[in-house]
Amino acid sequence: MAPRLPLSKLEMTQHMILSKSLSASQMTKAAEYSKRSIINISNNLRQFGNVGAPATRVGRRRSITPPMIEALCDRLLEKPGLYVDERTIFLWDEFRVQVTNSSLKRALASVGWSKNVTRQRAKEQNADLRDFYIHNLSDFQSHHLVYLDESGCDKRIGFRRTGWSPLGTAPLQVANFHRDQWYQILRAYCQDGIVLSRIFQGSTDSAVFEDFIGQLLRHCGRWPEPKSVLVIDNASFHHSDRIEELCTKAGVKLVYLDGGNENRDRERLYSLSDR
Repeated sequence: MAPRLPLSKLEMTQHMILSKSLSASQMTKAAEYSKRSIINISNNLRQFGNVGAPATRVGRRRSITPPMIEALCDRLLEKPGLYVDERTIFLWDEFRVQVTNSSLKRALASVGWSKNVTRQRAKEQNADLRDFYIHNLSDFQSHHLVYLDESGCDKRIGFRRTGWSPLGTAPLQVANFHRDQWYQILRAYCQDGIVLSRIFQGSTDSAVFEDFIGQLLRHCGRWPEPKSVLVIDNASFHHSDRIEELCTKAGVKLVYLDGGNENRDRERLYSLSDR
């Protein structure tokens, strides 16, 4: 490999080439290196605008292309809390490209993205949604309301995100890295506490939810008795003719709310029950 030319001589050669006042032979004598080096520097100036050519990438091609990074960043703006494997699945669904977790981290770091503490902003801050919430619940008292909600978990949720260790040593937590079965939790609660709950493996669909509603209605009263209003978020499988039929037959009112208002509803329920 040829020796690296001193920066001072490269700058001098650049000035001589740009001045166009000397021949290649004269510049060779002044800079004290070969005519071939003068020609190469001249070609670099003409093609790249610099005395040196851009670095040639060594190694395999990147598996994550700029369009993939752009799509992933747009997705993270919507859902910043995605796990690494969920981001991998997103890229597979969108581009049919299998990427590694380390490639994902490097790609995000290359565009200036890093993992930070999430800042929460309540959707209820929207004035229109707040008015809609007040309108929907203005006819009810806290003892009327029964809230339904579902959530899922697996063993990964139990991992600690931080830990203590000696200075300069990263904490190490030894655990099974495989994911266990996904568990779904269906629950209904009012100001007196839990009315009905169900825990099972798998996911919730319309059939499971309808069966849970049928069982829950046995614990509800007819309007305007206590526990006579079911408050449900706007998930697609919560809307079915069967659920409306069951509630109508039981004399129970059914209220659908936008998902952003659900936490506010619970806070109102608890504040009313404390009075």
